[in-house]
Amino acid sequence: MKQDRPGKQDRPGKAKGPAEAASKRQSFSKKTAVGIREVAAAAGVSPATVSQVFNHKGEASAATRERVLSVGDRLGYRPNPVGQALRSGRSRVIGVVVSYRESAVWQQTYMPYYQSIIAGAAIEAVDHGYSISAAPSTEDGEIETRLPLDGVIVVDPIPNDPVVEQCMARGLAVVIDGGYSPATDGARMVSVRADVAQGIPTVLDHLWDQHVARAHGNAGNKQGESGGEASDQSGENRPFRPALFTGPRLDSYTTDTTNAYQSWCEMRGLEPIVATLGHDQPPLDAARALLARGPRELNAVHCLNETYCSAATAAAAELGLAIPTDLQISVAGSAYSVGSEERAAYLNLDPVASGALCARSLIELLEGRPVEDHLEPMVLVPARRVDFGA
Repeated sequence: MKQDRPGKQDRPGKAKGPAEAASKRQSFSKKTAVGIREVAAAAGVSPATVSQVFNHKGEASAATRERVLSVGDRLGYRPNPVGQALRSGRSRVIGVVVSYRESAVWQQTYMPYYQSIIAGAAIEAVDHGYSISAAPSTEDGEIETRLPLDGVIVVDPIPNDPVVEQCMARGLAVVIDGGYSPATDGARMVSVRADVAQGIPTVLDHLWDQHVARAHGNAGNKQGESGGEASDQSGENRPFRPALFTGPRLDSYTTDTTNAYQSWCEMRGLEPIVATLGHDQPPLDAARALLARGPRELNAVHCLNETYCSAATAAAAELGLAIPTDLQISVAGSAYSVGSEERAAYLNLDPVASGALCARSLIELLEGRPVEDHLEPMVLVPARRVDFGA
């Protein structure tokens, strides 16, 4: 007669001891999501305190906050972002918006700067528990994103910029990379911008000094000697003639740069020479037209950004002009980045740091902390290499 097979519970095997049972319970617990009560119990605080810490609210001390965060990290606690958004009414998503896409050369001239701004903002936002959404905008200022945004960083807006005005109309907190004058009072807005009024005179004074010192063969010549005139090898006086190479966009940075340059020229008694890139005009074509004036009429150029600097150096090479002996070039940009032009003098800017500062300022606005406009100094970095030409 065939015997019945033993059931699974009747099969012979090694009995489960307390240690094995505990191990299985521990394995199961690792697969179970850790909740706010577990973190509270392990940290010795109330669940309300844990909630305040992870939602960046309340008045928990720095020591308590650090302990709760450490315990949460050790236990693998992850706040539910949907729950956080429902409780707080905030998404913890920051938008970075660039409205300037008008020109065919936009990708070449402005995109590298914007990418660095976004990178810096993203790094800073993550450190504070926020996310970044880089979004385009329409001509009437609508931000094209499906994500609900807590606040927006707007890069280089123009006067009465529709993106900024739309954000303010919706009550969003706004940080401007560059200057802006809102049409209405009471807006939640701060700005982060370069101190162009300080930087442009500094770099032009430096180029003036170098012009005089180089022609006289005396690096110790001081600003203003010979009235800015220098003698070349033939003994002919060549006055200092600096030009400004700028773009068509009338954002505050471009406008402030142009105004600072023209004010400096007026103070020195010089006729301004402003070369403005046309819409859809390749920067190299504009640089060729500018330098075609010749070294007697123009012997220095300040470039709005590094794309214009590259165009100026390429045009100078085509004309056989040595930098900086025949033509001095200065530029606002990152002096120590890979590919920087060592023959140019720099007004050093760090767009990654600027993006981080924009994000930090916006987060402070969102969390109700006091925050003020920030003016970033433009530090002069002299040319590090001299091309003596043939």
